Order: sequence, then structure tokens, then C-alpha cells
Amino acid sequence: MHIRKFVYIAVFFFSLLFVLCCSGASAGAKITIAVSPCSDVMLSFKKFHPLLTYLQMETGTEIKLVFPPDAVEFENQLKNGDIDFAFQDPNVYVRFASLYDQKNLLKALSLKGGTTQSGAVVARKDSKIRTMQDLKGKSVMFGPKLSASKWVVAKMLFEENGIDIEKDLSGYANGGCCEDILFNVFLKAYDAGVVCDHYLAEHDKKQRELGVNAQELYVLAITRDVPTRVFAARKGLNPELIIAFDKALLRLNNNNLEQAKILTAAEVGGFQRAVDEDYDEMRELIGAENNLQK
Repeated sequence: MHIRKFVYIAVFFFSLLFVLCCSGASAGAKITIAVSPCSDVMLSFKKFHPLLTYLQMETGTEIKLVFPPDAVEFENQLKNGDIDFAFQDPNVYVRFASLYDQKNLLKALSLKGGTTQSGAVVARKDSKIRTMQDLKGKSVMFGPKLSASKWVVAKMLFEENGIDIEKDLSGYANGGCCEDILFNVFLKAYDAGVVCDHYLAEHDKKQRELGVNAQELYVLAITRDVPTRVFAARKGLNPELIIAFDKALLRLNNNNLEQAKILTAAEVGGFQRAVDEDYDEMRELIGAENNLQK
């Protein structure tokens, strides 16, 4: 617990310092970037601060980060023109695709360079939970409701295994980032949790900072793959500005040591061009999810 508290205190002061230092720029901010689905503002600031700094230098613009807590707020800010760019999971993009400039889309690469992501259902080994069926009557922490891998297809995975999360679990909640979810499982606040598939293998340092030993966790199942995050500009935004931001993101290269640090902090492996049709399968999945809820 002492390590956990130290990490959050450190992140809190880092975030506070960042806000104070940038308060003058934020007051006259010209560009707003929304980031989802992580709902932990302090951790999100820490993750995206290097990328924010890079984009400000490369584009010569002042940037403000916002973290809409839910789809309603996300939509309102988009429609009001309060969001210029959004870095979001594919289910969020699909839902609001008509509000974006669909001719200029970027997809994030995974840390290994792939274009898909998935969720992993994990439990403590000493819980003796080994299968999805063992979760009946147990508690589960999912990711934020804006998450494709930790909520949308995670719910489908439970349904496919004959588990109604409303009736068959003792309870469930929507956590924030993977750090939050993993720590809750490790401390036995929840019997199981859904984290990004890459988190256990690729974030050993973060786990040590939290005082978590991934070797004590068991992976019950992996969700189906979904596309990685989408970087999109709202309709009506200055085309030259869109080009400047897209070029800056496409220039990021993992083979460059300094740029690799920026990408790793944001948990992406780079960016590449995308088209709206890349997300047709996500549209089908969302349709399937809606049918399950009827």
C-alpha cells in the first residue's frame, strides 16, 4: 500500500505542476484533444504529457487535453466544437463517425506494431479461479465504458461463456486504467479484472512500482481482437491544421530513442493512415452487442 500511495502522490503533484505551469496556455488554448477511454486523469496526464509536448513543438500550437467521462459528454463536446481532435477506441469513433473528418484518419499501432488490441481477464492464482465459469458468483472490474477491449468485447466474452454480468456476478464495476484494475485484483478488492492484453507482458516496471507481481495472476481468457485507437479530427477543422498534426504523428518512429520514449509513455507503437471502412467490423460488433441487450 505504501508504494501505491507514493506513486499516486507523485503523479498527483506531477499533474498539479503540469496544470499550473500550463494554466496560462490553457486559458487561450487553440487546440483541444480528447483522450479516451482511460478515466484516471492523473495517470492519463502522465502518459500523454510527452506526446502533448511533442505535438506542441511540431505544430506550433497550444494544446489542451480533456478526458470526457462518458459518451454523452464526449458527444456534447464534439457537437459544440469543444473538441478538435479525439484519440479514442474504435467503438467511440464508430458511434460518432459522422462528426469527424473521415478523409483524414490515423490508427495507432500497438506497442508491438500491430493494428489490433484485445482484453485479458485475470484473477489471482491463489483464488483458484481458472475458468470463466468459475467467475459465477464472483466480482469483476471491467475497464471504462468507452473501452472497446475492456468493456465492449469483454462483455461479449462473458455472454459467450454463459455469464450474464447483471445476474451471474456478485457485482461488477468499471475501473480506470489497467493499473487501477490490476491493483484492485491484486488487493482482492475484486475477484477478477479485465486489462489490456499487452499490459502484463509489457509493463513489468509499472507493476513493480505498484507493488504488483504479475506472476501471482492467472489469465483466464482473452477477448476477441478489435482495432486499435483512432486519431480523428472534427468536421470543419482547418485542413492545414489537420495535415500538420497528422504529419507530426506519422513522423514518430520507434527506432528513434527519444521518440520511442514518447510512444511508449502513451502506450502506442506509432501511427499509420486509416480509412473509415477499417471499422466496419467494429460496427458489426456493436450491432451484436446491442442485440444482446434487447
